[in-house]
Amino acid sequence: MFRLKVVLCFLMLSQAAVAQFRDPTKPVNTPTTEHSPATQSQGIVLSAIWLSYRSKRATLNDKTLKQGESFNDITLLKVKQNSVLIKHQGLVKRLYLIPASYKSNH
Repeated sequence: MFRLKVVLCFLMLSQAAVAQFRDPTKPVNTPTTEHSPATQSQGIVLSAIWLSYRSKRATLNDKTLKQGESFNDITLLKVKQNSVLIKHQGLVKRLYLIPASYKSNH
């Protein structure tokens, strides 16, 4: 009986440790964005721009980068109020953040 209690406590603690690193707003059994086929076929998606007097950041493909940082062959070169300049596969591209009121529902 004591062993059963120890095993149950261990299982509860291990689940709590895993849960603290999981995003609570996402369903439990969904693939991560890095491995999702839909994200890979979309290309690069700019979803947020973060400007402060200390730093300039942007969220690209669900990964927040500081100006100058790189992730998955994407380098964030410049952050402006409504757009970012990136380098991807040797090409420099500008991505624009479209306000939610202008996005279509399709």
